[in-house]
Amino acid sequence: MNALSLGDLAHTFLLRRQSAQIKQDLTRLSEELVSGRATDTRTHLNGHFTALADFERELRLLDRHSNTAAEVGAQSAAMQAAMSTVQDRAGALAETMALASAAASPGDTRTVANQAQSELETIIAALNTRVAGRAVFSGVAVATAPLTDAETLLADLRTAVSGATTAADVMAAADTFFDAPGGAFETSIYQGGTTDLSPFDLGSGESVTLSLRADDAALRTVLKNVAVAALADDPGLTLDAGEAKALMQTLSVGALSGQDGVTRLRANLGFAEERIEMASARITSELTSLEVARNALLEVDPYQTATELEAVQTQLETLYTITARSSRLSLVNFLS
Repeated sequence: MNALSLGDLAHTFLLRRQSAQIKQDLTRLSEELVSGRATDTRTHLNGHFTALADFERELRLLDRHSNTAAEVGAQSAAMQAAMSTVQDRAGALAETMALASAAASPGDTRTVANQAQSELETIIAALNTRVAGRAVFSGVAVATAPLTDAETLLADLRTAVSGATTAADVMAAADTFFDAPGGAFETSIYQGGTTDLSPFDLGSGESVTLSLRADDAALRTVLKNVAVAALADDPGLTLDAGEAKALMQTLSVGALSGQDGVTRLRANLGFAEERIEMASARITSELTSLEVARNALLEVDPYQTATELEAVQTQLETLYTITARSSRLSLVNFLS
């Protein structure tokens, strides 16, 4: 059995401590050689963290702007898709009404009314679109769908136009219902906020505002023409054949002219989308540049690191050799 004096024990502890330090250096250098970055930032920067702190702060700010750009980009895309649906469905109904207005027979009127009710449901569903649980056409009232359902709208409008005997009477009642300040549309149908969302900050002094709400005048016009068309064959309207034809013609012209307002809204959205895309590209470029600069600050020389790693490996091998020889010493060898 090997006998160790106090000096031998101290020597053993020294070898163990050196072994642990060398292994730690070996792990650190291996990681640095693979990653190309210093693992001990304090030592690498000699305690000068100002530049690194600036990079980290700017990167965090750009990350926030990147997230904002992604959020507002998704919202604007959803709004554009919804507006496309509104325009397509209103346009399809306008074509049907244009054909039906030539004769406006009871059968044609019924066909228009049925299609209009279906289109109204689709349009309202589009304007009630949500992104990440937020209603996009409700202004600041993002938790609330902007419009009631089609059934409620038609029931309220039916009451407003009931008893009308001419096309002009019907449209006058509908105008009051949808367009009058404090009217039925504003008090009963539109449930969203009356304040726009705040601008979205995209950094570098840029911001974008998505201010389109479901109570926009152009959208009210679309809803009005489609909703009145859905009631074209309602028993509450006492229109003779001539007035029924006149109503169909009025609705057809109104629906077609209403397309211009929707086109304007979509153009404004398209402009916002373009600005968002440009801001996203700028943010991505700035992120890349800052990450490159930060990495350059923390990078290590691969050749120097490889040389140091080889030296540490040699030290470890030498230490193992010394340890092995020391462990073979015996009291007899020590006394001889």
